[in-house]
Amino acid sequence: MSASPLGRWQGFFGPILAGYCGLLIGVGMGRFGYPPLIPAMVEAGWATPTTLHLAGAFNLAGYIVGASTALASARLMGVRPAIALAAALAVFAFAASAVPLPAPAFIALRALSGSTGGILMIVIPPVVANVVAPSHRGRANGLAFAGVGTGFVLSGTAVPAFAASGPAAAWLALATALAVASVVMMALLPRSAPPVAAERGAPSPAWRRAPAFLGLAAAYGGAAAGYVPHTLFFVDHVARDLGFGLAIGGWIWVAAGITAVLAPMVAGVAADRFGYGPVLRIIVALMAIGAALPALTHNLVLLTLSAMMAGGLMIGLGSSTSGRTREIVGPEAHTAAWALQTVAFAVIQAGAAYGFTALLAATGSHALVFALAGTIIAAGLATELVTARMAPPPG
Repeated sequence: MSASPLGRWQGFFGPILAGYCGLLIGVGMGRFGYPPLIPAMVEAGWATPTTLHLAGAFNLAGYIVGASTALASARLMGVRPAIALAAALAVFAFAASAVPLPAPAFIALRALSGSTGGILMIVIPPVVANVVAPSHRGRANGLAFAGVGTGFVLSGTAVPAFAASGPAAAWLALATALAVASVVMMALLPRSAPPVAAERGAPSPAWRRAPAFLGLAAAYGGAAAGYVPHTLFFVDHVARDLGFGLAIGGWIWVAAGITAVLAPMVAGVAADRFGYGPVLRIIVALMAIGAALPALTHNLVLLTLSAMMAGGLMIGLGSSTSGRTREIVGPEAHTAAWALQTVAFAVIQAGAAYGFTALLAATGSHALVFALAGTIIAAGLATELVTARMAPPPG
């Protein structure tokens, strides 16, 4: 007897929608929904720009901590309880921010919000991948990662609209949206066994030394560093340095956000047909070109493409890297290997932010910064291409 339409929906779209909601909660909004609220909070006198920028740094630090502890949390509590707790803490972090707070308390909430994003980014993709048929795994992964891209779009459109009514209204609206998404996620999330812990004293798993895995890490890490200038300097460079204005700069970033929604879905469909490796390489190549474009041109059309390629494609790269990791290490090691890739990505991103900021301050050259960013991404791609066909280590 064939499955009913409801059963087929629950078996395919249910896990995808759960993954979409989880990544929207933890990463799309928990990591990227806060910066557009900064101007409203400054205007309302809730905090100084220095405090708010420091809170952004602690948000990234919290993400690293959450990603680093995600495996242990899932093993200790179980996958579903860990996900439920992370979602509840994300809602709390947004709801508790709806009143003026002392600087340490607000910074702590942003760190908490970031940590929930790290946990959900690690734990959710393997859960979705484990219950979807192999022939549809790519598009399922891509649709789930579109939740991150949706956060980009909302942060550039809906969040500023709510913020026009004041910080309290914006924070409460976001907390309500995250609460609804949490309920949907938990209602549809499939059950999953906790990740298996390595035996004490056991040798390091062979996949950690596999050339293909290390090359993938180089490509993902190179992209983590190379796309940083677009997240820090690009909009301001277009708006003020090149004279196009804040409105144009904002809409360019919205174009990048729309790309961030579509890219993982298109990449997922392509991965189901051609495999994750070729799709990932195309994405990284386009990102390298996009990262370097501002060093070569001031044409507004090309600058828009630059934002879409260097910034918007990153979410497609994330979904493709998760899928490619599973291809290399297998389903049992997927969560642990993806956790390692995610933590390395976040640490490299943080280091690159400091490095590129220092370079721009020392040289004043945006062209040098963007050219170096493109070069770093290209170097990571070259490493991945060389290692992809190397034999894995014995054992």
